[in-house]
Amino acid sequence: MSFHKIFSPLDPSAPRKTHVMAPGITEVESVFQFDNLVKGLLPTQLLVIDFHAVWCGPCHAIAPIYAQLAAKYAHVKFVKVDVDRNQQLAQRFRISAMPTFKFLKGGREIAELRGASPPQLNALVAQHAGPVPAASATTSGSFSTASASGSAGAGAGAAPTPSAPADNTISLLSQISARGLTCLNESSSHPLSSIIGPSHGPRGSSYLESDADAELLITIPFNEPVKLKAISIFGGVSPSQAPKEVRLYINQLSMDFGDAENLAPAQELELSREDIGGNKVELRFVRFQNVRSLHILVKTNQEDDETTRIDSIDLFGTVGDSTDKGPLPKHEHEH
Repeated sequence: MSFHKIFSPLDPSAPRKTHVMAPGITEVESVFQFDNLVKGLLPTQLLVIDFHAVWCGPCHAIAPIYAQLAAKYAHVKFVKVDVDRNQQLAQRFRISAMPTFKFLKGGREIAELRGASPPQLNALVAQHAGPVPAASATTSGSFSTASASGSAGAGAGAAPTPSAPADNTISLLSQISARGLTCLNESSSHPLSSIIGPSHGPRGSSYLESDADAELLITIPFNEPVKLKAISIFGGVSPSQAPKEVRLYINQLSMDFGDAENLAPAQELELSREDIGGNKVELRFVRFQNVRSLHILVKTNQEDDETTRIDSIDLFGTVGDSTDKGPLPKHEHEH
């Protein structure tokens, strides 16, 4: 199959969108520009390439997340490549789906992400970004801003302020058990298994959608107890269908919509447009300390559309060694 068949051509009669790059992002216009850019980077500096297209909906949905990462990781080089305008680069990197993100160091590819998954994009950038290079010390021997955070009036001999402990939370997707992973009122053509589980489809083109109305009831079991700290629900491809009112329950042996109405949730969320763009939404950590199963009830979506759509879900926290030493409810001991 030829390269031109892989990418849908633009309608010649349609006006072409103008690219306005966010601060910290470079639009690559040619192979020559790209090669010179790579040569100018330090061997340990991370280069992230966003291969996108103006006709690609998921590309536009994840663009704000990419811009946020560029602002957060100033020591990482972020670039964008339009596959229709730079087909030679797209061929070099064997691009066959959009968006595709390539991660390079020293001119060598070290990772790839295919599809619009904000949690995975965040995780890969954080994993490969490396430390912020320390600024050169001045001749007076004072601390650089990278090694000390004292006030501007502090003397050169002032001790550096201790850094905060590292956040040890991880994505818990690998801890999800396929057995018991269910969703009530899911569409047969777009089930939960499209986005979570061993048979999930490619990110950016697979999604979960409700069937008869906007409500969804998702049950996510874990292989071992976890502590949940945050949840990310991405619905930026079709924002009007993205979840709005969400209720979270934990550790129920089974659950249906009637049970959900009669039980008190561990937490209720009202997701904003920013939240459904892939933001991590912090949970009340003390209520999610010994979680064997999480149940997500979606009551409404952003604009009261007939159906609800979720493009990806990620859960963040830690595994095992729960500090909750109290007795467990009886049903949690049963197998």
